[in-house]
Amino acid sequence: MKKMIKMVAMLAVMFVAVSTVAKAQDAQQQGRGNGRGGGRGVTALIGNLGLDSATTAKITDIATKYGAETRKMMQDAQAAGGQADMAKVAEVNKKRNDEIKALLNDDQKKKFDENVANAPQGRGRPPFQF
Repeated sequence: MKKMIKMVAMLAVMFVAVSTVAKAQDAQQQGRGNGRGGGRGVTALIGNLGLDSATTAKITDIATKYGAETRKMMQDAQAAGGQADMAKVAEVNKKRNDEIKALLNDDQKKKFDENVANAPQGRGRPPFQF
């Protein structure tokens, strides 16, 4: 009986440990908790393009690079007590999108542009940010 109780307790502990790790990984994939961004936003824009893993990795790297630049602009503006220059942020986002589109074929570019147009906008955000 004691052996059974120990086994059940061990299984419960393992379940809690695994579910905690899975939740942390999910948060990272959605662009939360890892400080890099590039999670949910990348998936929203390229999820239906039928990309191979190498291209997806390149796009994720591009999104991470430009996401860091955009975040820095926002943080600098917040530290100064003002609002970020949204024209500059939009310019950075355009550069990011152009760099991504350089990796896509014509059909993928069209779908990508549709995804960007349909991306959620809010609170004064320029076209979709990662």
